Amino acid sequence: MILTITPNPLLSYVLHLPTLPPPGANRVASLPWTVGGKGINVARMLKTLGRPGLALGFAGGPNGDKIKARLTEHGISARLIPCSSETRVGFDLIVDHPRTHHWWLEDGQTLTEREILDLLAELDRWLPQARFLALSGTLPGQTSADFYRRIIEQARPFRVEIFLDARGAPLNQAVEVGGFFLKHNRQEFMETFGHDPFHNPWDNPSFHRLRDHGIPGALITDGGGPALLWDPPRFHVLLPPPVQEVSAVGCGDAALAGFLYARACGASMLDAARWAMAAGAADAGHAAPCAATADEVEALLPLVEIRAIPIPPA
Repeated sequence: MILTITPNPLLSYVLHLPTLPPPGANRVASLPWTVGGKGINVARMLKTLGRPGLALGFAGGPNGDKIKARLTEHGISARLIPCSSETRVGFDLIVDHPRTHHWWLEDGQTLTEREILDLLAELDRWLPQARFLALSGTLPGQTSADFYRRIIEQARPFRVEIFLDARGAPLNQAVEVGGFFLKHNRQEFMETFGHDPFHNPWDNPSFHRLRDHGIPGALITDGGGPALLWDPPRFHVLLPPPVQEVSAVGCGDAALAGFLYARACGASMLDAARWAMAAGAADAGHAAPCAATADEVEALLPLVEIRAIPIPPA
């Protein structure tokens, strides 16, 4: 079983237009929307690839009710803990000509300690059956920076591979306990650790720190550019296949889903990273997050190039 955890789900309106209309009112029957939040995006892509997981998270108010109904409608298994605050809203505006993409996201309201404990109790029900656990996204509000650390400590006694996609203080707290594979992007890595992961990775102090805290590896993406796989003691650069990008939102989540899918199928870290790059690239061709098809991912898989970074001379 694959579990995903989304502490900060999103009801996301996505408007994709060929051109920007003239100023004034534009009436539509309804605004299209999807369920967002990084862990939920991962769960959506896993279902598409044929390895459905269970999405855990929070849902509050009418927005939370809409999210739960939409996940049920799309056949995505979820256990969302009720919370007192309304689930946040986002809006994406994508224009093809000229190509522009703007998006707005609410931060989300702080979770209560009772709500966090309820999620930890729900997690405890599923950990004995889980083989993979993906923790993804921002934390709502300005507190609970120890959220991911607490989950990792709870999961440690179980036979489960843990993957974390986070940044800033929540990630730094999680690093102190270690035991997870890191999924990151280049900018967030630099903001969190203070070093460019692509610059001389063999002697990069950030990788030394991760190694010393028991981090078994990392995949660091850079938008449509090359990605870096740290599979100790090796480093590899992965070149994504060229695609016509519509939206980069959710591509990192698709990449993590591709990685998890391959690992669940028994793939090595390097082969899993190839699946990650194919899934992320395929998703870039869609406006909504993690909307690529399995056929699109598989078609791009042979086009991913991998280059080992030579060990520097002593």
